[in-house]
Amino acid sequence: MSSEPDAWKSEGLPRPGTTIVARYRLDEGIARGGMSMIYRAHDLFHDRDVVLKVLPRKLQTARSHARFMREARLAGLVEHPNVVVTHDAGLMEDGTPYIVMEHLEGRSVYQRLNESGALELDESKAILLQVCQGVQAAHEQGVIHRDLKPSNVLVQADGMVKVIDFGLSKEIYDPSPTITGPAEALGTPSYMSPEQVFADPADVRTDVWGVGVLFYEMLTGDEAFPLEKAPPGPKRDAQVQRTFKAILEKQPTPATERVPSLPASVDRLIARALEKAPDDRFQSMRALCTALDAI
Repeated sequence: MSSEPDAWKSEGLPRPGTTIVARYRLDEGIARGGMSMIYRAHDLFHDRDVVLKVLPRKLQTARSHARFMREARLAGLVEHPNVVVTHDAGLMEDGTPYIVMEHLEGRSVYQRLNESGALELDESKAILLQVCQGVQAAHEQGVIHRDLKPSNVLVQADGMVKVIDFGLSKEIYDPSPTITGPAEALGTPSYMSPEQVFADPADVRTDVWGVGVLFYEMLTGDEAFPLEKAPPGPKRDAQVQRTFKAILEKQPTPATERVPSLPASVDRLIARALEKAPDDRFQSMRALCTALDAI
């Protein structure tokens, strides 16, 4: 994002160099998502670098505000070495919500795939086993992620894996009214499960699907259900609908056809994780982890 003052102002975002709530100095804007701005920041109280996520004022509605604060609350429930640590959350002086997370050095699986292509089976397993352990810990706290994809898995230099971005997470047993809107399909199109496409309730088996599509892409270098890049508009809408149709009706080309050196057990695991009906998938992340470890 441009550092010009008017650009930050028009987005309803604090400029780098600003200190918020007399504690967090915003050093640099490092990423812009669909519903948030991510800063590298410094916690003046603890004298440590952190990552700070802000919901821009121009995007704030009752629904987006509630969803953002839910992310902060649910991410804070999960304490596990393979899940990013949420340090703090609150409201800025003008009421803008923010989340403070640990600052991590490393590259996402998305970056790795873009730079080097498909990963070897052993490396893919090592990464994915840690993903499964982190997500299982979230499930044990009653939290499902709902947006597992290469950009939400960070690999540090020592091999430690962190699952990040609980922006679409929800509680497994949540009696409160929905804040996603009636019949609203929520997720990243290529990584959405059939139940997400239909805007049906999600559960732990939705994350099993997410691990399946993640494993497929790590091993082959391509999305299981590709979506061509296009700017917002009718063309992209049509492409999204084609991707949704594939998710609901088709199976990806077996990974062993793409990478003949892979064992057949890889195809069996991916096929079961990507069953269209949740009842036909692995019924827990632990069961998936056990099958993965056996490959």
